[in-house]
Amino acid sequence: MISIIVAMDDNQLIGKNDSFNGMPWYNKEDLNHFKETTIHKTILMGYTTYKAIGRALPNRKTIVVSFEPFDDDKVEVRTSLEDVIQEYREKDEDLFISGGASIYKQCLPLADQLLISRIPGEHEGETYFPNFEDYGYILKEVKSFETFNLQIYQRG
Repeated sequence: MISIIVAMDDNQLIGKNDSFNGMPWYNKEDLNHFKETTIHKTILMGYTTYKAIGRALPNRKTIVVSFEPFDDDKVEVRTSLEDVIQEYREKDEDLFISGGASIYKQCLPLADQLLISRIPGEHEGETYFPNFEDYGYILKEVKSFETFNLQIYQRG
């Protein structure tokens, strides 16, 4: 299954340039959810997101989509987002799209589900998740956590 996994606030804010991890907040419970969901799976992200995190995440295969090749033996660098998605769809293997905004926008018409951690409030930052209303996703479930709600959307 091709899943977009993202944390956003009430205004769909997802990123802040000058934060230590690229996110406008620190939410340990959501970070644990991300870890538990993606551990021993494959995550895909853009180069900017990878640089904001600053390292490959442990116990996950990490694919970085970048038009400019770079050397990092801890990740697999690919130039075609569509090829990666098609490859994982054909293998029937889970792929978690992990940002940033440009990658999310390109994946909205291609993903099977959205896993959205809704972080309460309005935070400061400059990067927003694109509008996804026109892509046929239907809210299937909401799971409540102490510090956020997880919304699970599936393509209709």
